[in-house]
Amino acid sequence: MATFEVRVEGMTGLSIDGSSSPTQDELTEFLKDGVIDVTERILMLRPQDSANFSAKSATQSSNGANFNGTRIVGVIREAGADGDTDGSTAWRECRRIPPQSQSRVTDSTSLEYATKYNPVYTLDDSGKVYVYPTPDGSDDGFQVYYINNTPQNSSGTALVYSHSDLKHFPQDKYYLVVLYASCQSLLNNLSAYSISQTVPSLTLPAAPVPPSAPSFSTPTISAVTVGTMPDIDATTISNVGTPPTYTSPTVTLSTGELTTLTALDTENAIDVYNANAIHFDKWFTTAAHLIEDEEDVELANAQLQKIQTYIQTYSAQVQDNLNDFQKEQAEYQAKTQEAIQQAQIDAAKAQAQAQIDASKVTTQAQLDAADAQQEAALLLQKENQEYAAKLQQFSSDLGKYSAEVQAKVQDHTAQIAEISAEIQKDSTEYNWISQRYAALKGQYDQAFGLMAPKEGQD
Repeated sequence: MATFEVRVEGMTGLSIDGSSSPTQDELTEFLKDGVIDVTERILMLRPQDSANFSAKSATQSSNGANFNGTRIVGVIREAGADGDTDGSTAWRECRRIPPQSQSRVTDSTSLEYATKYNPVYTLDDSGKVYVYPTPDGSDDGFQVYYINNTPQNSSGTALVYSHSDLKHFPQDKYYLVVLYASCQSLLNNLSAYSISQTVPSLTLPAAPVPPSAPSFSTPTISAVTVGTMPDIDATTISNVGTPPTYTSPTVTLSTGELTTLTALDTENAIDVYNANAIHFDKWFTTAAHLIEDEEDVELANAQLQKIQTYIQTYSAQVQDNLNDFQKEQAEYQAKTQEAIQQAQIDAAKAQAQAQIDASKVTTQAQLDAADAQQEAALLLQKENQEYAAKLQQFSSDLGKYSAEVQAKVQDHTAQIAEISAEIQKDSTEYNWISQRYAALKGQYDQAFGLMAPKEGQD
């Protein structure tokens, strides 16, 4: 016959060893508890079957035998002959009396006086056995039949997981002990499950700083001897717009960001009055509480689904914000280019007007004006080139920033997907074990239901 450990593994699908959940030592305790539970439940339904679970003590030579509070089935007393060697004819069955009758059964003048042919026994408040007439060690000892409460194998060794049989226990009920131990093993294994996954934080690079909006101007042209040289109006670039920045989604909680996990209250329960259930930083500990403490599979699955839905929504918002950023970046670059072109047109108009005015002065004035115009044009061109270079650098930095942001968002999304898959895997295993436990527990309870007397049956 297979060992109890092998039979439990076959029913549960678990692999049990010295470091598993449960361990082999824990399985031993589950088997012992199963023997006691099955014995009590059967005798509650069928007290007439007590002989199947009874053990017999050695011959007791004095009163006060202690059987640790177990149920006493019967007591026999030697009737002046050695019952251990002379056989059953030397024994007399003892009648049970209440403790308050002890004085009458020892009074030779009482009608209730006990003799060796009509012995009696009683139990005191601690369950110890007292037999009358009182044994004195001369062929008047007694033996006690009691419901066994010390699980052993058939050879009388204390029960362990590697045994395959039981003493003082009917063989056709072994399967109930295996069912009980299987249910307890599955519960033990379920308690080992916990949600330890943490949503990784999304850290984005610093956004590039756009160059300050420039103001192009030309130096004043000094007056010449003949006439006065007109000034070239200052040229400025306007309507450049505001450089865009990427904004990552932020969830403001009572305790901080989404990535900050907080334990439940000190009572380790979901406190609806303090609204723990709506704080994102307590969703994971809430799920762990439902699994490990409440063992509520349906609520745990609902909580895990809520976490996955939130993660999907958070990832979608990250992508939506990135799309807005790229759209604003294109608009800003277009406005910047338009402003530069308008500034160049304005500068060209100013130069043309200056040339027309300069033609009205003397040749020397024209030469001086031409020099001033050339200087102004060169300075404007220099400033325009410098700012164009800064804008080009900013555009390049902005492209790199956008690429880095997108890469980090994609990596973050992949990490979240891995966490979600791991949670789903654990949930599937947890649900399977829970369903297996429910099936075995139903089978265990049903077995006792079939033993129950039918209505109208003694």
